Amino acid sequence: MAEGDTDKHSVAMSEKNSSEHEMNEPGKTDAELIKSYLRKTDLHLLPLTFAMYFLSVIDRNNIGNAKAAGMDTHLGLHGQQFNWIISAFFFTYIFCEVPSNILLKKFGARVWLPLLAVCWSILVACMAAAKSYETLVVVRVLMGVFEAGYVPGFIYMTSFWYTRRQQGPRIALFFSAGVFAGIWAGPLAARLQSINGALLGY
Repeated sequence: MAEGDTDKHSVAMSEKNSSEHEMNEPGKTDAELIKSYLRKTDLHLLPLTFAMYFLSVIDRNNIGNAKAAGMDTHLGLHGQQFNWIISAFFFTYIFCEVPSNILLKKFGARVWLPLLAVCWSILVACMAAAKSYETLVVVRVLMGVFEAGYVPGFIYMTSFWYTRRQQGPRIALFFSAGVFAGIWAGPLAARLQSINGALLGY
């Protein structure tokens, strides 16, 4: 965290120096500059990251709704197979968080985080083509690999843009996307199940 603290200190010092250079009332000007900076940063970072986390939570948890719609019967799952399909995601999700953050530092957030989102989106689409227990396990394992880095990556990224006090409310807002995803997942799944098409409802 030393690197993040250094960057936050640099941002604060640059804002203070620029305001003192431009205006004769540094206290008032500092507050206005910081407010403008936070507003612009929030508009650039928060809406898209909120939406991405919202969709990722729906992606990973919607398998329960798929089971309720008959996925286990259609694929011939039996015994503990469905439980293993769910658990397979979290094995790689837990172990890949740290390596993903290392790659985040190497490639940068503007490359790494969108790449993760594209990869897990492709894997979610691949679940529609899964016709067996083994295929579902493989897809869920890979989903865990790519979704693992998103949440710690977001927290790491915001440490360069916000002070620790400013970071807290933004992280809380970010995690609230998971709550909204839980609220909307059920009604959305029910609506999709009622659509008759080439693919089954689940």
